[in-house]
Amino acid sequence: MLYRTQLTQIGEYAADALSDKMMILFNDNAPADVADYCFIHPAAALTGEISVGGQFMLGAVSYPITAVGDVVNQNLGELGHITIRFDGDTVAEYPGTVHVKGICPDELALGTEIIFKTE
Repeated sequence: MLYRTQLTQIGEYAADALSDKMMILFNDNAPADVADYCFIHPAAALTGEISVGGQFMLGAVSYPITAVGDVVNQNLGELGHITIRFDGDTVAEYPGTVHVKGICPDELALGTEIIFKTE
């Protein structure tokens, strides 16, 4: 297990991103104007490198990681802030983006667990 936390707050506009097949994560130190667009979680320790071939788990659903941006590990470790794209792309769109393969959820509930792990 590389990273484990859970959703404690859902920003007013955060769910809108799900219709665009993405979710924006930020830890509970997110600036107020940014938090409105994010799924908020308590800070957690990143214990290794997130990489292609690993798994992103959202609740009970597991998604294979297909691309990892250059600053994902730094941003997640320091800010808990990355974007997850549910499009299966093999090249990261932006430096802070993780791409995964699978169907994006329509909604998320408070308490949903977020886990990154190796194969």
